[in-house]
Amino acid sequence: MKRTSLSIPGFPRILCVATAATLCASSFSPAFADSFAERPWGYDSPAGSCVVCHSLEKGGAFRVAPNLWNIVGADIGRDRAWFNYSPGLLAVGGTWTTEELDRFLEDAAAFAPGSTKSIRVKDAGRRAEIVDYLSELSD
Repeated sequence: MKRTSLSIPGFPRILCVATAATLCASSFSPAFADSFAERPWGYDSPAGSCVVCHSLEKGGAFRVAPNLWNIVGADIGRDRAWFNYSPGLLAVGGTWTTEELDRFLEDAAAFAPGSTKSIRVKDAGRRAEIVDYLSELSD
C-alpha cells in the first residue's frame, strides 16, 4: 500500500495539516450542519422526539418507521406492506385510540410483549401532550 502525504508544493506541511483540520472541524459544527439540513416537520412539537423515526406530516415520507398522520383511529400495524412490524405489536391488534397510544408510550414493551420498540415516557403529563398532538394530526 502506497503511503500518501498531506502536502502542497511550496507550502509548509504544518500549514497544510492546520488548514485540513480547520476545514474538517468546521464541517461538524452545528451552524454548518444547520445550513444543509432542515429539521423535520413537527420537530418543535410535543411529538418532536417521534420525528427521529416517524414522519408527522400528511403525505410525509416514511422514515425508518411509519408515518403518524391519522394514527388515532388507525389499525395497529397499518401499512404492513411497507413496514415489518414485530409479532408482539401485531398480536395486540385493534385500533390506535388515545388510551392505547398512552399505554404504548408509557411502556411499549409491556403494551406489546415481544415488540422491538423500547419507548418509555414515564411522565403522564408529557404522554398526554404527545397523544393530544398526535390526535390533531388528521384529515
